[in-house]
Amino acid sequence: MWDFSISRSIALVARTWPFTLLRLAIWGAILAATLAAVTIGAGLGWGIGHVGSADFRQGATLWGGVAGFAVVFVGLWTLREYLLYLVTAGHVAAMVAVADGRTPPSGVAQIRFALAEVKERFGEIHLLWVLDRAVKGAVGAVVGLLQGLDFLVGGGLDGLVRLARTLLRLSTTFLDELVLAREIRLASTDPWTTAREVIVLYAQNAGLVFKNAVWLMVLRWVAAIVVFAVALGPAVTAAWIVPGPSTGWALLLSLLVAIGLQRALIDPFCIASLMQVWERDIEGQMPDPVWDERLAAASRPFREITERAAAAFTGRPA
Repeated sequence: MWDFSISRSIALVARTWPFTLLRLAIWGAILAATLAAVTIGAGLGWGIGHVGSADFRQGATLWGGVAGFAVVFVGLWTLREYLLYLVTAGHVAAMVAVADGRTPPSGVAQIRFALAEVKERFGEIHLLWVLDRAVKGAVGAVVGLLQGLDFLVGGGLDGLVRLARTLLRLSTTFLDELVLAREIRLASTDPWTTAREVIVLYAQNAGLVFKNAVWLMVLRWVAAIVVFAVALGPAVTAAWIVPGPSTGWALLLSLLVAIGLQRALIDPFCIASLMQVWERDIEGQMPDPVWDERLAAASRPFREITERAAAAFTGRPA
């Protein structure tokens, strides 16, 4: 089965509880902003709708709510990605400290401690953001190079091929967090070189990471379904009491709650689990030059990482 300890992953997340609460607070704020925008938009639509018939008023209310949701979605999306990745980076730093036997402070002090670790490694937070985008792009090349499954098509197993490729892509969901964990654990002063090495090591060890990532994906979806089912209870109750257009909004609210709980509780567990497997598996390994060349030939983002690493080494652009 899997190669990680569920109890150890839970313990790692539990000892970094300030970040879990911070994640929940951020998603709570996003949810509150969404509800406020939808309510205001629907209210404005209802008011405008009085110039027409009852059907027109109902449509205007619906589209007002949709417009409010769209505005807050666009407004918060970039901020959400930036803010939540910054929080994830701090959470990873805290988990690395705990996994290495250190004792980070508790409460708000732990958040300050972990974010200071991240800033020490990367300086400006913008660098962390740029590095993350480049890593995600390079990982796509790893997936492409590992898709040597076309021989199955001739056997009429097209569906199996598509499933395997989908699982392979999903197995890279948390690779950028593994890169970050490695950067922090090694106290790297050259994040681009470290990122390049970690991506090559992932390509070399993709089989083991893939197996455990698939198990985690299954556990993640099962947990997400359970969370959604629990969050759906209030929506079903609201639909039973006040049937009509409010039913759809109640379902949307349940979905947002489920996503927030998944990001705050389930994703850190997945990261902690892969960290266990990853660090144990690559211990003592060196990046394979053959894989380095393959990735450089197949991926522009990987070449960008390589060029930035060379620039950091020589002190001038590559």
